[in-house]
Amino acid sequence: MKKGISRRDFLKGAAASAAGVAAAGILGACSGDAGATTAAAPNTTAAPETTGTPETTEAPETTAAVPETPAAGGDGKYVTKAMGHESWVHVATTLQEGRIAACQVLAHEETIGIGNYACTRIPAAIVANQSVNVPNLRGASTTSQAIKAAVKEALQLAGYNVDDFSAEIARTANPGETTEEADVVIVGAGTAGLVCAARLLEAGYSVTVVEKRDIAGGSMAMTYGGVATAGSKMQSAYDVDGSYKASPMGTLEGMMNFWMTREQYHRKDFFNGEMPYMTTQYTYAGDLVDWMHGIGIGFSTLGIYEGATAYAPSTPYLSPGCYEGGAGYALMFLEQRIGKYENGKIIYSTSVTDLIQDESGRVTGVHAEGEDGMKYTITGKAVCLASGGYARNKEMLQQYNEGYADFFYNCASASTGEGIRMGLAAGGVMECENRPLPAFLSSYRSKFELAFIHLSAPGIMVNIKGDNIGNIMTDNHYKMAQAKLNKDNGDTFFYIFDEASAVMLRDSESYGFNGYVAMFEKGEAVHYDSVEAASAELNLPNLAASIEANNEAALSGEPDAFGRANCPYIETRTGLWAIQVDPTFYLTTAGLAIDTQCHVLNAERSEIPGLYAAGDVCGSIEEKDAKQYGMGFDAALVYGYIMGETLKKEI
Repeated sequence: MKKGISRRDFLKGAAASAAGVAAAGILGACSGDAGATTAAAPNTTAAPETTGTPETTEAPETTAAVPETPAAGGDGKYVTKAMGHESWVHVATTLQEGRIAACQVLAHEETIGIGNYACTRIPAAIVANQSVNVPNLRGASTTSQAIKAAVKEALQLAGYNVDDFSAEIARTANPGETTEEADVVIVGAGTAGLVCAARLLEAGYSVTVVEKRDIAGGSMAMTYGGVATAGSKMQSAYDVDGSYKASPMGTLEGMMNFWMTREQYHRKDFFNGEMPYMTTQYTYAGDLVDWMHGIGIGFSTLGIYEGATAYAPSTPYLSPGCYEGGAGYALMFLEQRIGKYENGKIIYSTSVTDLIQDESGRVTGVHAEGEDGMKYTITGKAVCLASGGYARNKEMLQQYNEGYADFFYNCASASTGEGIRMGLAAGGVMECENRPLPAFLSSYRSKFELAFIHLSAPGIMVNIKGDNIGNIMTDNHYKMAQAKLNKDNGDTFFYIFDEASAVMLRDSESYGFNGYVAMFEKGEAVHYDSVEAASAELNLPNLAASIEANNEAALSGEPDAFGRANCPYIETRTGLWAIQVDPTFYLTTAGLAIDTQCHVLNAERSEIPGLYAAGDVCGSIEEKDAKQYGMGFDAALVYGYIMGETLKKEI
């Protein structure tokens, strides 16, 4: 049986519906929108584990404060849990006289700016439709699945037939055509699109943003949340004694000198000693930070403090901190800010299909189609492409990144390259193709991002034989990529660490975020009683020798054979821990050619009139200057800001 639910009711009205039901005493509001976050997993995660799945022996006690679910069946409130992306999602389901009377997420640690949306909308949709088969929230599918799994368990515990609450809920078709007009049309509500839209609306322009997912943000909530900058008023106020300005990253001149003289980062076949794109980025970065700070977006306290979280002043982190949800809170702030302007709006669940050009070649609008069948013609004085990269498009990977197409990419599922293809169809060209791509560590089974594990829980990474793969501290992203591409490693890796690092992995604020506790809860961090046991069970014959060599370097204080300084001593008297890991690629560095003011360029390096672009749709800003990728989030933020400033001058 299929039931209908309108796109507007499901996507925009669900949170309001939850509040209305709560006011009637039936459904409480979601309470646990804070917690440790890392990059969101792709929407290919296996079915969520529920309360009935045994936890790992060493799993921390995370459910002590949650009431036990009643053992007896029948009507009442049932508290169940299912594994989300970050940790357990705890759900209270109240059943009464054959109905789901209320459903509420009690606590969660899901990614802010992604999973928290599902924690309000999915329970409300389940109650409204009396079905656990409501559509997943596009962009937050993992959390959506976890909530539905927990509710299913509650139904089973109460003695209900889950099939009676499994009617397929389809979004009601709404075929039709509409024509709209705005000063600027932005394709994609990701980092660059949100920043650009907010700047234009402040200046009085009308802006329509078209977003193909159910929620805003693109990759923004999945990032570390740091903004490399110099020259902001915020940082100048911090620098009382002038020590920050004296540092290599303390001024624009210092930053550019740093990057220009670090030959190990340069694409030597392309580098000509100039960095116009990065120079422009950091010229505007201070203004961006001051604007964000001024409108109410929070930053963590600057400075490095004894025994506490260390934030270098050159990279202020969005509050509450690195991978702690700062970028997610910022994106939700910008999304709400756009909606507060009468002449600003975001159209969700709608894909732009093509650009509109007049006879002169000027881009004058877009055609788009919603998932409900509504067709849009939206015209404007300018169109901005801010739709992300193409890491989830195998055909484009084969075309622009030879040798990388068959790998898994741990990135936003919406990174499918439509904006790039539309820009090319309008006369644009690609640049920076076939550059080496960076990677980070993910867990092998669930592809949980472990990008900072080498900093938050010191250890070594070994290959299929147990050999240390090398210096994972220096140039980590490209070291991970090299490990993945090297067939001698057997495409099988383990991260090896001791009990001290396990403590840090479960709960440590030393690097600004709350560790990787999910590895224990998901059972992916496994303890072995001895090195011999781990070596035998994991078939790593050289593991003991690798640990011994690492420990000798650690005790000597000298770099190891790979040049890694300050090697961590791995204590094995109480055994050791291992996580099977996978170096995963996560973005593409090729993209549309633009100039430093965000005009999309054709093959003659001339501007395509009316067409602008920023963010991953342009590829890596650093690669345009022949420097290997490093600061994609900064570039998307700042170039989104630059795009807005350019448009204010030109339309």
